[in-house]
Amino acid sequence: MRGRFVRARGEDGAALVLALIIVTVVALGLSALLSLSDTSIRTTVGLRDQVSTTYSADGAMQAAVNNLRNSTYNHAAGQHCFGTTDTLQLSGFYGSDSAAVTCESDPKRILIHCPTLSDCNRPGNAILTLGTNPAEDGVNITQPIGSTFRVHGNVFSNSNINVVKGALNTNAAVWARSSCSGTIQSVPAPSCNYGDSNELGDDPNYVADATTAPVHRDLPTCNRPNSLVTFLPGTYDDANGLSTMMGNSSSCKNSTWWFTPGTYYFDFHNSGPAANPLLPSAGDNVWTIDNGTLVGGTPVDSAGGIIAKPPVPASIPGSCDNPINNVNFTTDGVQFIFGGDSRLTVKAGEAELCGSIKENKVPVAVYGLKSGTETTTTWTGDAKSLKLNAVTAGSKFTNATPTTLATNDATVATWNSTKKNDSTVLTLKGFAPVDPIPAGSRLQSAEVKIRHRHTDITAADSFDVSLMTGSGPALTGSTTGRIGNPSLQTDTISLDTARTGALATAIYKGNYSDATIDLTTKLQNDPKNDAELIDSVQLELTFIPPALRGANGCVTSGPYTGGGDSAANCSMITATNTSGNQFYVQGTTYAPKAALDITLNNAEEQVFRFGVISRALWVKETGSFSYTGVVIEVPDDSPGFVFSMYLTAYLCPGAGPCSTTGAPALRSKVALVDANPSTPQPGARQVTILSWSRPG
Repeated sequence: MRGRFVRARGEDGAALVLALIIVTVVALGLSALLSLSDTSIRTTVGLRDQVSTTYSADGAMQAAVNNLRNSTYNHAAGQHCFGTTDTLQLSGFYGSDSAAVTCESDPKRILIHCPTLSDCNRPGNAILTLGTNPAEDGVNITQPIGSTFRVHGNVFSNSNINVVKGALNTNAAVWARSSCSGTIQSVPAPSCNYGDSNELGDDPNYVADATTAPVHRDLPTCNRPNSLVTFLPGTYDDANGLSTMMGNSSSCKNSTWWFTPGTYYFDFHNSGPAANPLLPSAGDNVWTIDNGTLVGGTPVDSAGGIIAKPPVPASIPGSCDNPINNVNFTTDGVQFIFGGDSRLTVKAGEAELCGSIKENKVPVAVYGLKSGTETTTTWTGDAKSLKLNAVTAGSKFTNATPTTLATNDATVATWNSTKKNDSTVLTLKGFAPVDPIPAGSRLQSAEVKIRHRHTDITAADSFDVSLMTGSGPALTGSTTGRIGNPSLQTDTISLDTARTGALATAIYKGNYSDATIDLTTKLQNDPKNDAELIDSVQLELTFIPPALRGANGCVTSGPYTGGGDSAANCSMITATNTSGNQFYVQGTTYAPKAALDITLNNAEEQVFRFGVISRALWVKETGSFSYTGVVIEVPDDSPGFVFSMYLTAYLCPGAGPCSTTGAPALRSKVALVDANPSTPQPGARQVTILSWSRPG
């Protein structure tokens, strides 16, 4: 029985070892946990300190920004950023510690996102008029009494502002170089008879999308109503053709006129000194939209999504991709460029143009050229290789070869008459230009020049010319030559003087390639041995190719006194639709030499996006005008003139003052934006953060 209570000798030792192992493992685990806990506590304390430093530096920087926002500092000589000093001391700023922020002006005066006003994708004003004629209103607003014409952005007139009825209201500033009349509401109050320097009143000198005239286009085919008529970018010169297509009697009325994205140049030659006789003269140089819906740019659906083509009819406004929404510069719009005295009038039709916005270009949708002239070009056999290259065999002339007859070199072809009133015919072919004559060119003159002499000193020779090119009747002309003479002389025969024949048409269409000339030489008298000697036969063409022409004629004459169009003065854009929606420009309108005259009725949204720049602006709201929103606007981030500066924040222990030596806690580049940089408005100015970095 006793043996039941006796343990084996090895059991007690094994249990002791196991216990020691358990104690050791537990001790090591507790040690690791305690160590981790200590590290975590120390890390938390360090992060808390770092976060506290970050918050403190940010707060100090915000305090400096707020100080600048509520100041009148404008970088003038002798000024300091923070009153009498360039260091803002913030004693006891966080707890018992302090901070300081220093400023350092950037010597380069800039525009927000814009190196210059002309190299910027935002205009500086909602309305800018550049005319200075004291007899012409810079801005003329007429509307029902008690109503308000609303603008979002600056208004600047380099002459006067005349609010005939109602009120002009803007959320920004108003300046007029001369007088203001009527009710004008702005923040701050309007600055009339303004004489100080303000660069926002300068012409931004935007550059057109085209530097030369684009390729000439014929009008597209249009013969069915309620259809989609597609236009391609290029030069259009027939205002009457456009008006007829978009008129109430058009064979394709009630259509959508889609101007696909690109640059369009309208230089009409229906009338005036630069008229092309091949074009109808009716309608002057005014393109009238009196039917249908015109869409210019990338078409979109009602939700703003891009679609392949606009519907018929298009819904206006909202038919094309608006650049104010196109922040990624992903789609292209149109630019309508007007040259010479070309004008656009919107009547019963509707139109919406959407410009293209780029990173450094304002989305100009309507552009009136300020400068540019046409150049008359003359091509002759010697100057532009309009040389004949073949002479048909069978003529009675000897030595009648292209080499002999092409140039004035005294090498002659000779014919001896054999009877009274004898004649012979030279058939000359070629006269082809080395370079094509651009389509859209206007023939000014066509002349055949014959350098010759004959030997009979008692009678004159004579010549008949018949020229064939392309299709159509031959062009003919003649001249009585000269009495016999030992010296070579030149006679000229003019062809197609009406400039409506086959030659003028071929040149206008851009398909002139060559010509065939039948030259008939006649000798009158006995003796039968009278001899005709021809040194050369040359075709000389004078024409005017398409070119960008600065505004002229009634577009630039003034003073403009309203009424849209007259022989004395006219507006480049006139909108007179009183039956509904009419004309929307989703982009900047830039016509510095021209007046614009717009009548509004039943508008549904802003009529001019991205601002208007013109010589003069007349706006009339009819009695049924019910839209209470902004009519002309620029985006909220449109730039004012600014300058930039660097702000550097320092943090110091103790109550301060804080030292500005050593490592800074934060550095920032900011820009001050003022509607009028010469007189900043405390609290109304904008401070934009250009960069924000933590040194080290």
